Amino acid sequence: MIKVVSKMAMQSLDNHMIEKMMIPSLLLMENAAFGITSAVCDKFDANIKISVICGVGNNGGDGFACARQLKAKGYNVRVYLVGKTQELKGDAKTNADTVNEYIVEISDANQVNFNDSDIIIDAIFGIGLSREVIGLHADVIENINNSGAYVIACDIASGIEADSGKVLGTAVMADETITFACAKSGHFIFPGRKHTGELSVKEIGILGEFDLGEMSAYSEGLTLNRRETNAHKGNFGKLACVVASEGMSGAGIMCAQGALRSGAGITTIGVPSSLQGIFSASVPECMTYALDDKDGALSENCLPGIDELMSGKSALASGCGLSQSIGAKKAVEHMIVNYDIRKVFDADALNIISCNTNVLLSKAGDIVLTPHIVEFARLCGETIVNPLQQAQQFAKKYNVTLLLKGATTIVTDGMKTAFVLTGSPGMAKGGSGDVLTGVIGGQMACGRDCFTAALYGAYICGKAGEKAAFELGEHSMTALDTLFYVSDVMKEMTE
Repeated sequence: MIKVVSKMAMQSLDNHMIEKMMIPSLLLMENAAFGITSAVCDKFDANIKISVICGVGNNGGDGFACARQLKAKGYNVRVYLVGKTQELKGDAKTNADTVNEYIVEISDANQVNFNDSDIIIDAIFGIGLSREVIGLHADVIENINNSGAYVIACDIASGIEADSGKVLGTAVMADETITFACAKSGHFIFPGRKHTGELSVKEIGILGEFDLGEMSAYSEGLTLNRRETNAHKGNFGKLACVVASEGMSGAGIMCAQGALRSGAGITTIGVPSSLQGIFSASVPECMTYALDDKDGALSENCLPGIDELMSGKSALASGCGLSQSIGAKKAVEHMIVNYDIRKVFDADALNIISCNTNVLLSKAGDIVLTPHIVEFARLCGETIVNPLQQAQQFAKKYNVTLLLKGATTIVTDGMKTAFVLTGSPGMAKGGSGDVLTGVIGGQMACGRDCFTAALYGAYICGKAGEKAAFELGEHSMTALDTLFYVSDVMKEMTE
């Protein structure tokens, strides 16, 4: 688990360490520089050529200090300033003065060539950047990206907005980023994640009792407890899956199988009556319940059957292959406003909710919604320009847990936020969301709260997808392959 902060929180943390923890700002800069220096020394011998490219702000100050430290260790270092030395002030100027004789001012990007550099340290812009990168700075960044050198970014790749991960015009494409104290959300949200490369977090001072907030990132570290020897199926909850319509049986089957793999004690699948035989044969470990059917989808008369199905259940998973029939629409709204249990909605249920999101304001129980970016745009009724901010706002407004699926999955309840970094491009295929919905439903049935169940579901499925990709390749793997490896992942998490 990696702690994540916004740029505003990081600036407050810097002030806290200076004012409350009595750490001089110059020492914080020195420690930040040492984080980069140690990373270079751990990987590279001194017989390489290093170019340190600095801006006029504090990020540049980190770069100047790093250049001094590397020179003291015998490295061949060239120091560049994008700007004029007269523009430097404060700690940045203090550190620049220590290497002043080596600084080459860049006033025209055509006058410098980084192609003979083995390593470039990018210290042009820090996390405070909010404007578009243009002119000289854009030209220098283009030269860095075309150099062929191994690029290490100081704190964040120059040109990336630290909160949203947006590219502000242009941005350095780093092979590695060394950030300080905590990661920033822009390191994980695409396209920022692509520009970050390998991320390391280095300590620069004592945090004391500073509240870092409730954002974290996960690529490793989640665990599961072993089951008690005398456990029985009733200990692990009763899950209902209301799923499927004619032609979409597979979605419901994968959801139910995901729930079983995830550990649900008893799973009952509610389906249109014409599909009951298919489900009984395909998922024999589950019970099935026939709901009133019209043309292979839920009819308008399905609600009494759903009420009977839901009796005694501890969790609900719905939406996978459900269709958007009139009966399905009534069923989804009915399931939202009834039953004080944990629920997860995906796929067709999300499209139904998007027609009347205010139904969420009348919800019973706690709810997880699992949209991908297009489905989320429908739910919001607006273009998604800042996924993190908009997901947090939506979750807070409707008091739900939102799992925004993507290469980096965002899980948020409006207060807590998790970035899930597991997964593979091979998961970008139909059915992956159905498996995820089932796994989340199984986790909720086992007793996890909605936020934790969503976090674990995304993490487990991502890890399973990685294993499937490793064994079968990203092009050939399917959602069923991800489902197959869920058991391996959960076994490893338990051990």
